[in-house]
Amino acid sequence: MDKDKRIIVLGAGVMGLSTTLSLLENGYKDISLYDKRDYFAKRYSYFDGCDSPSSDLNKIFRSSYGAEVHYQKMSFLSREKFQRWNREIAEQKWEGGEPIYLNTGNVHLTDRGELPEFERLTLENMPEHSIHITDADAGERAVKQGLDPCSVDPFDMRRKGKNLQGVLDTTGGMTLADKSCRWVLEKCIAMGKDRLKTFFGDCGTFKELLLEFNSKTLKRKCVGIKTLDNEAHKCDHLIVCVGPWTTEVIPEASEKLEATGGSVCLIKITDEKLKERFNQSKFPTWTYKVRDGAIGGLYGFPCTGGYLKIGYRGLKWINPQNGLNSKVKTKWSPDETETNIPLFALKQIKNFVREHIPEIPKITMTRLCWYSDSEDNDYLISFCPYYEENSVFVMGGDSGHAFMMLGSIGDVAVGIINGTGNKLFKDLFSWERERPKLNPINGGKEDPRCLEDTVMATPKDWYIHEPPKL
Repeated sequence: MDKDKRIIVLGAGVMGLSTTLSLLENGYKDISLYDKRDYFAKRYSYFDGCDSPSSDLNKIFRSSYGAEVHYQKMSFLSREKFQRWNREIAEQKWEGGEPIYLNTGNVHLTDRGELPEFERLTLENMPEHSIHITDADAGERAVKQGLDPCSVDPFDMRRKGKNLQGVLDTTGGMTLADKSCRWVLEKCIAMGKDRLKTFFGDCGTFKELLLEFNSKTLKRKCVGIKTLDNEAHKCDHLIVCVGPWTTEVIPEASEKLEATGGSVCLIKITDEKLKERFNQSKFPTWTYKVRDGAIGGLYGFPCTGGYLKIGYRGLKWINPQNGLNSKVKTKWSPDETETNIPLFALKQIKNFVREHIPEIPKITMTRLCWYSDSEDNDYLISFCPYYEENSVFVMGGDSGHAFMMLGSIGDVAVGIINGTGNKLFKDLFSWERERPKLNPINGGKEDPRCLEDTVMATPKDWYIHEPPKL
């Protein structure tokens, strides 16, 4: 793309922010950033009406990727950027100067008898940054790398007689998601000056594509977008970064992507002992039986903002509606809203809490957190072949593992756009590549994960033990 061309970036979440920053750093001169949420006012807060996957308390950071060393390298590059941002934030005392990346470790736990292949390959491919937690000196080595002893067995499972295997990623930990987004948005504004315009709220809400039809080639070119306020905004290139809403903007993307909802519970922590135990300065992020299908797939975080967050991705729910393979439905959706999660998912989380954190009496709130899933969990970062002259570039397929790449995914995208980046990434993330069908998509209303046919939990199900008698 010519650096003088008009570029619209649609979506100001992790992919949109990272790409906007990289475009600015690479000298692009006319960029407009759009989003339906007024992130200046709402500050990426899920509690204040923001429902993108990036609008969250926290996200897992990890570099452990088994055999997928290319993602490991992307994560290392992103981590370097996060570490630099931490230093800048401290120097500037921005929002109090506290870091946005907390390196407390990310531990993969399982009750299998042997270490799963993914974790075994992680040990092989990042030996300096991973620890087999069953090693006799695992705790000592974790402490030497600046982590708390609890990082190798955060729920004290071994002392309780539980079978336990796992790998501690010592580069891992947590990013403060909403604060990280605010930081990168502020960097974009500062660097953009007269090169960047922002449109948030109604004036940034996508309504439809502006298209020109070529009667000779019988193809279309995107020449801009119309927003909810009926204003037309022209561009030479549209970069679509709207996560689970991708197929609503680019219908052709449904052949590659599907919006799926993960199940999340938030637990307000008031007990001082629990607050100290789950303190975000020492407690790791964790996964449990994450590759064990429906009876597994748990992950969780330290206490952030007074909340302990535990999620379930053993099954990822879909919502086929009105010609869409899956439509996002959250607490803040403009039409049909949803504040509950499937009862099956809630029970998986409750069973874990009941066994490993029995002090917790009740879940405080639940949330469906939507992602853009590809068939093989690899990103889609590619020009869309259905629009001429490279007029539409799509970034999606985060598959639940994009936020940790906030510091690097924009550079990957701009490298693909310019043809100057890593050929492996261009091919791997391309539209044209035939992808192995690890994740079923486009199952429609016959898919057993369809929310319409799923029993949803209600607040009465939030009690971990027996609910109190009235």
